Amino acid sequence: MAACLLALGSNQGERIANLLAALAELRSHPAVSVERVSSFLETRPVGGPPGQSNYFNAAAIVETQLAPAELIAALLKIEKKLGRERSERWGPRTIDLDVLLCGDQVINQPEIAVPHPRMQERPFVLAPAAEIAGDWVHPTSQKTIGQLLASLPDTSGDLGLRVITSPGEIQAAVLELRREGRRVALVPTMGALHAGHLSLVHIARQHAKIVVATIFVNPTQFGPHEDFGKYPRTLDADLQALSDARCNLVFVPSQADIYPPGFSTYVEPPAVAQPLEGVCRPGHFRGVATVVLKLFHVVPAHVACFGQKDFQQLLVIRRMVEDLSLPIEIVSCPIVREPDGLAMSSRNRYLSPAERQQALAISQALERAAQLAAAGEKNAAAITSQMHSILKQAGIERIDYATLADPETLTELKTLDGPAVALIAAHVGKTRLIDNRLLNSP
Repeated sequence: MAACLLALGSNQGERIANLLAALAELRSHPAVSVERVSSFLETRPVGGPPGQSNYFNAAAIVETQLAPAELIAALLKIEKKLGRERSERWGPRTIDLDVLLCGDQVINQPEIAVPHPRMQERPFVLAPAAEIAGDWVHPTSQKTIGQLLASLPDTSGDLGLRVITSPGEIQAAVLELRREGRRVALVPTMGALHAGHLSLVHIARQHAKIVVATIFVNPTQFGPHEDFGKYPRTLDADLQALSDARCNLVFVPSQADIYPPGFSTYVEPPAVAQPLEGVCRPGHFRGVATVVLKLFHVVPAHVACFGQKDFQQLLVIRRMVEDLSLPIEIVSCPIVREPDGLAMSSRNRYLSPAERQQALAISQALERAAQLAAAGEKNAAAITSQMHSILKQAGIERIDYATLADPETLTELKTLDGPAVALIAAHVGKTRLIDNRLLNSP
């Protein structure tokens, strides 16, 4: 068996999915054992036609019985299976697989070159390789991969987003950042990102040097008849958006990473989880509290940013953090709205044009509640009556709640004699939307 170092790259199609598919193919090969994989590092394309997308590059250590020529042939077969077409040198590609090192072997033949002849000059190859094989020695230069990377000019501007899929590796990365004295902010998401999510990244940047986003569609917070199966999954577009927003790290675990076989430990959510969503979506906050607590442990950040749009969720997480004495600060971030007032939501994409127009009644009902409260109306029932009226006039008949509550406990209010929040959950067509607004009364 020989230990070999491989390079993987993709800048066409679903880039991370392509890399994961290539690794799956390698793992299924009877003569190859994948021992370790680096994170996926975003890099600028080198050479080739203009206008190419950025790459995601990775490195992998494999143990194999194959000779270098046989290993290269196996990699070419995987490339072909995954749709690579070799039409243009340095052009865009769904997948690119190379052998960098095979032990201390040196082969210089027209069809095979080991070590890879250009690896010493390529930071996009050396950076991920140094994560997992920094002490490996290049057999002709006699320098380690770590030394080769350190000898290159500063290329930090060419290296971007870092994507990690392993819980252990993201935890180790964040702990190392903390040891270096860098403050870390966490932005948990379920993907299908929009400007509201990206505003959390920008706010996180104000609180920390390093921003870590997570993308995980959490099955335990969906009910049996809810939209887990059709919830939008747009990983490549999400990663591009996070890169543009200058996010540093993204944790993208699998379901098995978060809920491995035999998982049976769940968080009993606090009392503030019981009304409203707790009635309409039984078990929802049990799933939310469990996954958020796990993310807090896996990504041990100093601060975490959550949007006010999920107002009850924000209260649940704050209470959990306080009750369990978790060493993390929770930052509430304002709701981001479309120009016409509709609160941004990943589920807005479900709406037809007519439903999209109909959904404006939700923010309009909240605006009316704010107007009445500002004008001195103290009777909560009078305000909620008008909220219901606006929703029904727009043809929204299925209203889970349109209510006024205490903004700390979510106890339903009868009279406005202090702080209050107006909250709505309603169905527009088949899409359930939520929104809220803090009220100021004289």
